[in-house]
Amino acid sequence: MVNYQEDYSSLQPLMFSEESRANKARKTVAVLKDYFGQIDDKIVLEIGCSTGIITNYFADYFLKIDGIDIDKKAIEYANLNNKKNNVLFQAVPIEEFESSKNYDVIVCSHVYEHVPDSRVLLDNIYRLLKPEGVCYFAAGNKFQPMEPHYKLLFLSYFPKSISNLYLKITKKGDFYYENHLSLRNLKKLVSKFVIIDYTLKIINEPSKFYLEDMIRTKGIIHKLIKLFARVFFFFIPTYIWILKKED
Repeated sequence: MVNYQEDYSSLQPLMFSEESRANKARKTVAVLKDYFGQIDDKIVLEIGCSTGIITNYFADYFLKIDGIDIDKKAIEYANLNNKKNNVLFQAVPIEEFESSKNYDVIVCSHVYEHVPDSRVLLDNIYRLLKPEGVCYFAAGNKFQPMEPHYKLLFLSYFPKSISNLYLKITKKGDFYYENHLSLRNLKKLVSKFVIIDYTLKIINEPSKFYLEDMIRTKGIIHKLIKLFARVFFFFIPTYIWILKKED
């Protein structure tokens, strides 16, 4: 598929970092525990599981966990290194994925910007969730000043032609694959779902949600961060939402 990153793990060494991936998984579990209370009876699908490190972490908390990705080399690595008894990995795009399971939870963390059509992604999440099921949706913001994949200021603000040139000039790449959306367009994207927005709650309680590596938990700096987040919500780098499929 055009503009589809089928070998993403080879471009991002962090996909193989046990520490980095475990930190990300810990945050996700904390949000889902806060939402559900009990999670050890949940059947979960992780979209964009890559090397399976996060999926394997989830296996200690959920009843069953499936992980899918189009990166075949990453899935091979996952099957060799990170497979527990309640985990199943498949190299398949979401639009071709079929399962006899109806999922209680689908984890879609920083994935929407990588796929050819994010609307197709959300339609399939809706299809695979059971009624009253939820999607943990972590979504990067188009208007975050620092683009997270290439560490370049304002990269996602520009038209593709300018972004591509920016990458070439800075020798960071040739083509800007990612397609970030603004807060307004993200809300349109998930309009089939009820949004339970965890973004400010996480910022207000960083210790509870294991965000100490990103936000100071005390003092004037934390107060300023909380104020900025409320006033300039449309600039927050990442939104954390629970998307509920109503019956």
